Amino acid sequence: MKKTLLTISLALVSAVTVFGQGRVQFNNVSGAADATVAVTITNNAAFARAGEGTAGSFVGGNYNVMLLWAPQAAYADEAAFLAAVVGSGGTTSFFGATGGGPGSDGAGLFDAGTVPSPVGTSMPAGNYTMQAQAWYNGGQYATYAAALAAGANTGYSQLFNLAATAFPTAAPNTTFSAFSVAAVPEPTVFALAGLGAAALMIVRRRK
Repeated sequence: MKKTLLTISLALVSAVTVFGQGRVQFNNVSGAADATVAVTITNNAAFARAGEGTAGSFVGGNYNVMLLWAPQAAYADEAAFLAAVVGSGGTTSFFGATGGGPGSDGAGLFDAGTVPSPVGTSMPAGNYTMQAQAWYNGGQYATYAAALAAGANTGYSQLFNLAATAFPTAAPNTTFSAFSVAAVPEPTVFALAGLGAAALMIVRRRK
């Protein structure tokens, strides 16, 4: 009898947990709100890398994208949002090949399906502030942080608010504005640029 009651109790707890879990559909291919992600590489050719694409082209399968979420709020800046992030997931690749397009091979578009998946405890139903992060993978950088540290192309969307819904309510699609990715110079590049500027100032003063 006790075992039966325990089994029933566990089943009820599991049911409540599943029904209380929120989820969203992480993609940019749902209707008029499609957000195509265009590659923009800094004008200095020294920062461009083979395979990452050219300025203005759409990113393809050698780029990844991921969803971040934090409690819904009006965050003062990017750092404040990142400090408040409570979950991430839905990492997937873009369609097509970098340099293609949404109308040809689907480049610039992605569909990660239901997030979180499988259903877990990291996104209870409720209101969230979210962001999509994209980065060059190229078989080298498994995470956004790794790509950023290496100076590879990275970028992120503007923050947007969305309500994660629990079953049986349909999961909403993420909708955000188009954004771009760009190469970030490594710290040594900034350091050399700073030294060069300082040297020019010294020369001018002596003259």
